[in-house]
Amino acid sequence: MGTVDLVSQSFDSVNDTSMISMISVKSQHSFHFCWKCKMTLGETDILDPGLSIHPSTNLTRTMIHPCVDPPLCDNCTRLELSFFDPLCPDCRNILLNPSTTVPQIFAIMRQWTPQTQQSLELLVDEILKRGANINDRDGLTDMTLLHYASKSGAAGIGDPDSAVRIVTMLLDAGADVNIRCRWTNMTALHYAAYFDVVPVLKMLLKATKALDIDSTCSEFEHGTALHIAASNLAHEACKVLLQNGANPTLKDDLGRMPVECVPEPSTFQEDHNMQMLAVKVKKTLSEAMPPVLKQAPSYDLVHSKVTLQALGLTIGEKILVGGVKGGTLRYCGPTEFASGVWAGVELDEPAGKNNGSVGGVCYFNCPNNYGVFAPISKISKMDIIRRSRTPPASHRLSMREMPNVDVSKVTAKIDTGLSRHSSEIVEVNDRVVVAGQRKGTVKFIGKTHFAPGVWYGVELDRPVGKNDGSVNDVRYFDCRPKHGVFAPLTRIQKLGDKMFSSSESLDTISWGAVSERVDRKSMSLHSNRSQTPTRPSPKQQSLNLTRTPGQGPGQILEPGVMVLCNNELELY
Repeated sequence: MGTVDLVSQSFDSVNDTSMISMISVKSQHSFHFCWKCKMTLGETDILDPGLSIHPSTNLTRTMIHPCVDPPLCDNCTRLELSFFDPLCPDCRNILLNPSTTVPQIFAIMRQWTPQTQQSLELLVDEILKRGANINDRDGLTDMTLLHYASKSGAAGIGDPDSAVRIVTMLLDAGADVNIRCRWTNMTALHYAAYFDVVPVLKMLLKATKALDIDSTCSEFEHGTALHIAASNLAHEACKVLLQNGANPTLKDDLGRMPVECVPEPSTFQEDHNMQMLAVKVKKTLSEAMPPVLKQAPSYDLVHSKVTLQALGLTIGEKILVGGVKGGTLRYCGPTEFASGVWAGVELDEPAGKNNGSVGGVCYFNCPNNYGVFAPISKISKMDIIRRSRTPPASHRLSMREMPNVDVSKVTAKIDTGLSRHSSEIVEVNDRVVVAGQRKGTVKFIGKTHFAPGVWYGVELDRPVGKNDGSVNDVRYFDCRPKHGVFAPLTRIQKLGDKMFSSSESLDTISWGAVSERVDRKSMSLHSNRSQTPTRPSPKQQSLNLTRTPGQGPGQILEPGVMVLCNNELELY
C-alpha cells in the first residue's frame, strides 16, 4: 500500500477543525479557512456561509476543498458498509444529485476500492460539472484530479484505459502536471511511477517532453521517479523511465542509486512471484548502469619516478614504443593487470589496444585505440633515437677534412655488430627468422602506410602471424590468413645457407644461424693467429665458440644482466 493510501485511510473520516488547520499550515500558500462553511478560499474570495457550489458557478481560482466524509445511502448504512459504492443504485443517485458537493465527491475519490477507482471517470466528470477548477485540491490529501487519475489505473484496483482517458481530458483542459501534493511532495509523474501505470506515465512524459523525468521527491529521500518505481517493484515503469532518459546513477539523500532501492528477494519468502519480480527489476536497472571505471590504485610511485629520472623521461613527453610507434607518455607505474613498472602511452595514430583503461581500471584517458601499455624497458626518448640514426654534423665535417688514407687493411679489434656482411643482407625470397622464433620467407621490403621506416613482410611457415599480407586494407603481399607478419630489420635474422626443416625446434632455428656465423669467425681468427697475434675480443670471451647448432648455451644469468625475452614487445 502506497504512502498516499496511508494518508487517505488515516484521515478519511476526519472532520475536526484541528486537522483542517494543520493541512492549511502545511500548504504554506496564501489561503485562509472559512470556519463556517469549511471551505478554503483565496485571500480575495468572500463566500456567504449559506452559498453552495452550483454547476453554473464559474470559479476561476483554484481552491482547497474541505475535508468531509463520503455520503452513504440508507441501504449501505443498514448493511454497515464503510464505503460509498458507485455501483450501488442508491449511492449512484446520491452522486448524480446536484446537491452533493465537491468535497463529498473528493471524499469518495479517496476510497481505494476497485468499485471507486474504476468509476473515477464519472467522479471527475461530476466534480467538473459543479464548477470546480481543473487544479482544485482535496482538503485531506492535497491531491488534484490529475493526481487521483494518475494512480487510478493501478493493477488489480483500477482500469488503465479509463485512467488514460481521464488524464487526456484533464491535460487538454489545462491541468498542471507540475503541481505537487503538499503531503507527499509527489507529482502526477511520481504517482504513475509508484503505481506502475505505464500508459499514464508515457502520456505525462510526452506532455512534459520528459524534462521532469529526474525530478526528486522529498517523501522518498529526494529520490527520482526511477527510485520510486524501483522501491515499489514497478518493473514496467522502470523500463519506460529508462527508455525516456532517466538517469540510473543519481543518488538519493541516503546515497542510494535506483538499483539499490530494490527490495531484496529474500524479503518475499512466501511469495515466489514477488521474488522473481525483484530479480527482474534489479537486472533491468543493473543493465542500464554505465560501466564503472575504477581509478588506478594509489601506489607508492617513488620507484616509478626514479625509473623515469634514470631514463631522462617525464610524463607528457614524446617517446617511441619499441623503437617503432610514436606517442606521448601518459602514465608510468604499477598496474593491476601485470607486475612490474609499465608505461601508458597515447599513440599518435589509432594503432593501440585501449583508451587508457585495462580491466576496468583507468590509468589515463585517450581516444579509443590510441592507448597502449608496454614495459618501461620498451620505451625510449624520441630525440635519442633520432640522434642515434643521424651522425652529428661535426663528425660529418671532420670526415671530409681528413686526408686520404688507405684503410683497406685496417680491421676493428672488437666486432661492433654495426656492419652487415654481404651474406647477411636480406632480400625478397630470403629465408629468415622473425623475432628469434618464427621462420618464414621474405615477400616484401619497403615503406608502409601503417608506420614509418622500412618494413619487411614475411610469409611464415606456420599460422602464427597477424595478417594475410595486408594491413588496414592495404595489401603488400599475398599469403594465407595468419601467415603474414611485418617486422623491422632489427627483428629478423637471415637463416643463411643452411635450411632448417619445419620439425626443428625454435631454439635450434634461432641459435643455429648465430652459431654458424660465430663458428666461421672462429675459424677465420684461428687461421690468422700465426700472422697477426691479437687479444681475444670481449665478444669471443663471452661466447662459447664451441657451441653447435641445437645445443643450449652455457651462459649463467645473474641479477642485472640485460636479456631479451622472445625479442617481442609485450603490448596490452
